Order: sequence, then C-alpha cells, then structure tokens
Amino acid sequence: MKSPAELTLAFIGLGKMGVAMAANIRRAGHPLTVWNRSPDRAVPLIALGARLAETPAAAAADAEIVISSLADDDAVKTVVLGPDGVLAGLRRGAVHIGASTISPTLSEELERMHAAAGRCYIAGPVVGRVPAAKAAQLLTFVAGDAGRIEASRSVIASYAPMIFVVGERPSQASIAKLIANFLGASALDLIGQSLAWAEKSGLPSALVQQMLFGFFANPATREYVAKISERDFDDVGFTASGGLKDVKLMIAAAQDVHLRLSSAEALRSKLEASIARGWQDKDWSCLTDIDRR
Repeated sequence: MKSPAELTLAFIGLGKMGVAMAANIRRAGHPLTVWNRSPDRAVPLIALGARLAETPAAAAADAEIVISSLADDDAVKTVVLGPDGVLAGLRRGAVHIGASTISPTLSEELERMHAAAGRCYIAGPVVGRVPAAKAAQLLTFVAGDAGRIEASRSVIASYAPMIFVVGERPSQASIAKLIANFLGASALDLIGQSLAWAEKSGLPSALVQQMLFGFFANPATREYVAKISERDFDDVGFTASGGLKDVKLMIAAAQDVHLRLSSAEALRSKLEASIARGWQDKDWSCLTDIDRR
C-alpha cells in the first residue's frame, strides 16, 4: 500500500454523516471518488474536487481504501455485495472500511467475503452526531487486520480522530458501537422519565435539568462503572434491600401522578431477584449481576 499521503480513496453513501466525513477526507488532500444513490448529494464534494462515479463498483475500482456509510444491513448488502457493488469493483489487496452501524453477524460475513476475494474488510462504525462529523471529531471503534488498521489510521483520523481498536474480529466493533448506542438510548429514556415525573409532580424542569447535569458529571457515576465491572458488591455503600425499598417508593410516587416508571419497574425486578439469591446486604449495584449471570 502507498504512503498515507498518496492513498487514493472512495466514499460510498452520502447521507448527512457521509457527506461530512467525505468532505474531511477530501480536505486532508486525498484524491477521492464518491458514489450515492442520489447523485445530487455529491455536489458539495465535487466542489471540493471529488469525482462522482456511476456505480459503487466504479467508485471502488481505483481506490486503495473505500469507506462506506450506509443506513442499515439491507443497504450494505445491496451496495457492497450487489453485481455493481463495492466488492465487485474493489481491487485485490484493497481495504474496505465499513463505517455503518450494522449487525455483528453481517460484519463477520463481510470479512469472510472480502477475504475470499483477496480483499480486506475493517469494521469501523462511528459514534457522534452530524455537528461532530462536520468538525472531524467523531469517535470510531475499529476491528480487523491489525496491520491494515495501522496503515489506514491517518485516513480514519481525518474524520474520527478518536480511534479505539477493539480486536481482529469485525463483530467486536459492531458490538462496541451497539453498546454505545444502548447507553445513549437508555440515557434518553431516563432523562425523559425523570422530566415527565418532575412535570407531573409540579417540580420546576430547570431543577431537574440541573440534577441531570450533575448526575452525568458526578464522579460517583464513574466509581460505579468500576465497581460493577469488577463485581465489587461487598464494599457496601447502600444495600440491595435499601435500594428495593427506595425503588418501590419511586414507583409509588410516580403512580400518584399517573406515570409509569418502566425503568424503575425493571430495577425492582432485578433487586427482588438479587435478594432472592441472598444478596440483600450486598451493595445495591449487585442488581446488575442478574443480567450478567
């Protein structure tokens, strides 16, 4: 493979994230060919000097590295594995970096199919919203051949400078991305339920916003991450039996204002299961071991 400064690249999929990522690659000085189902999405990239290809295969034909950013598993299968797809045009020895959020199963399938054709697949899903993509401040989890990842690092860093190499199995990068999204979705749900409870109870929303800001910045939250990771449930800050009492109070107080706290109901079930195992005097974070077991 050429030196990073000489690499010829292709970018497939020009949604809001893809356009921003491709623009950063082009600004880094790489010759760039792009493809999108709707060609008009390529206009700002053509203005930056990119070339528009008629098919994914044509875009991949002259590239040492192809990056794809597509909506879902079905789109990836169609655009990558179709008769005019990326894999059909990718030259032997070239690298395909999949920046999409897809299933771990498809990540493994793509790796096998690329390897059988003498090509290399690197899973590289990105984390971040469109403003971060425009600012070239995305995070990415990457997995695949270690040597190829290092050879592609400068390209990846042009749109995602925070690079976490998670191993050689592409599925591991997909799982890491899904966990990141799970954390985000769970946080949204907790924020929404907290604000709904406050509103229905007549508390000022500004107060709850301050509480939420404080919670997510609280060093104790980091402490619990380490505590749960290490299963350190014998150093007790608050017991499981005490936690169950409080969670029941939460559920009842919310019911008083006609709100169902679905997350609290899940906590109650896990704390009850923990106590049934005899863990009533362990730290209440032991509830997390119900899922892990």
